[in-house]
Amino acid sequence: MGKHWTSLVSPVGRNNHECGYCHSDNDTSYTYGLWTHSLACADYQAFIDRGWRRSGKYLYKPDLNKSCCPQYTIRLDASKFKVSKSQRKVLSKFNRFIEGTWEPHAEDHPMKERKPSHPSRVNPDSNKSLSENIHIVEDKDGFKHKLQIVLEPSSYTDEKFELFRAYQVHVHKDEYSEVSSKSFKRFLVDTPLQRESVSGIDQSVAGAYGSFHQKYILDGRLIAMAVLDILPKCVSSVYFMYHPDYGFLGLGKYSALREIGLAQELNQTSSDLHWYYMGYYIHSCPKMNYKGSYQPSDLLDPETYKWYPIDDCKKWLDKKKFVCFSKPDEGYQYDDDRIPGTLDINQVTPMDATKVRVKISDDEAVPVTALVGWYSSEDFQALILEYIAIVGRDMIPRLVVT
Repeated sequence: MGKHWTSLVSPVGRNNHECGYCHSDNDTSYTYGLWTHSLACADYQAFIDRGWRRSGKYLYKPDLNKSCCPQYTIRLDASKFKVSKSQRKVLSKFNRFIEGTWEPHAEDHPMKERKPSHPSRVNPDSNKSLSENIHIVEDKDGFKHKLQIVLEPSSYTDEKFELFRAYQVHVHKDEYSEVSSKSFKRFLVDTPLQRESVSGIDQSVAGAYGSFHQKYILDGRLIAMAVLDILPKCVSSVYFMYHPDYGFLGLGKYSALREIGLAQELNQTSSDLHWYYMGYYIHSCPKMNYKGSYQPSDLLDPETYKWYPIDDCKKWLDKKKFVCFSKPDEGYQYDDDRIPGTLDINQVTPMDATKVRVKISDDEAVPVTALVGWYSSEDFQALILEYIAIVGRDMIPRLVVT
């Protein structure tokens, strides 16, 4: 029986493509990518704390200096989260809809409220925790609607795919024929993360690190779903989708509150797990910069990988699109090859190469310098040197290349 390699990767290299945020005419979004056959949850935590992100099994690091819309990793300290007035309204409207004391008005005024026929019992209570205010409407008798929230390991069902297709077609305006079950599986079901049972995590909440689907079931119908990674230090939001019939509920904003609440619950039994990662913050894009309204949030410095309060970062980003928060007033000189926060390829040493392990069989991995190809192929050597420079000296010993 072959050995199980916890974090097994294949370098893909650099890529540039059309930006999905500003929709520029040219391929102005630049990344470096790895294909991850498997990945330990602790290793993925280390990657996202260095500015990486996964899409299915593809792991990529944006080049913030060259890209048209720099993507900064954003995180929120869920243990210190304070619900704002507007967020409280989102929660109140959702809860009252489940209770039956609020409904959308006529079709021509979908967001206009009707007067409640009697006082609500589910309005957010400032004396209760976020989790309590969220859970108050779940699976309750006597309410107009029945809400069930199910957190389960990521898996494919036709029902999930139909929800995804409805969301992509009606919200993102994708062509119906272009939204396939294969793309759904590749993007939102397949995961490299190795599920890891953890005794310290509340078994009634999750019980493990790994990739999950959080299903929103209303009156027996799947109306929304979050794709989440639960990691040693955080709940990481991968994607969220909802059926367009329920767009009036503000489910995107509501789901963020529920995911913050999940991080708070996990923190009750796991002291290190108190962060909520919302992916990337793009200052120039309204569809992405709303994330800064959840406080207190920090942005990751692209050079030092240290965190800075987002309110400070916004002031600097108002002046220029690419900023190193550790030295915001300085200019930056990068050659065309170096991605911020990575080594110049000329800094990579022969000793660094000896730490790259390559899988040669199901049972064995050896240093890349032990391979004949290391000496006979300049292209292979260039691929590995770039891999070392971009992935980093701290990460290389944790991974096996295949």
